[in-house]
Amino acid sequence: MSSRFRQTQAFRPVRGLLALFVVLAAAVSPAWARPLTEAETAALGDKVEAFDAAMRAGDYAAIIEVIPPAMLEYIATEANVPADELLAALKGQMDEIFASVELVSFGMDVEAAEEGELADGSPYVLLPTTTVMEAEGMGRIKVDSKTLGLLDGGDWYLVRVSDAAMVGVLRQVYPQFVGVEFPAETMTALEE
Repeated sequence: MSSRFRQTQAFRPVRGLLALFVVLAAAVSPAWARPLTEAETAALGDKVEAFDAAMRAGDYAAIIEVIPPAMLEYIATEANVPADELLAALKGQMDEIFASVELVSFGMDVEAAEEGELADGSPYVLLPTTTVMEAEGMGRIKVDSKTLGLLDGGDWYLVRVSDAAMVGVLRQVYPQFVGVEFPAETMTALEE
């Protein structure tokens, strides 16, 4: 056996460990994530701007349209109702919520978005979101959270990931999000 052959044999376990280390580093390192293209960034900015305008105008139909259709279909199937009935029910719930709560301000910060990449190479973003609302008897409340921006079929959709039920649906419909951790929202009472 040549000495070169013995050297190669001796370094196989080390090379295997190095290869494993490189793969693990790639999996956990956000620096290895594919950056958004200019077109994706522009489309995300347009989606957030339209959603922001819809929130300020109380346009519930437009607000609901940012939820991925696949998630709405899943919810309708699980509830055993037609999709149009589900949309009507969601709009009704929003009517009830905003009848007792005044939206003071709302905004998503696209510039401060945290980019990530799923195992299949698909990009996603977590958008810092700040909502200030006033509810009778509770005063003004500021809610800081993250909103998930996800691409599906080339279109951006937005998902409130501080809601455990929505995250559960997200992971059923998009199993590639299983294991992705989402931060909890924080609520702060504001002085009047």
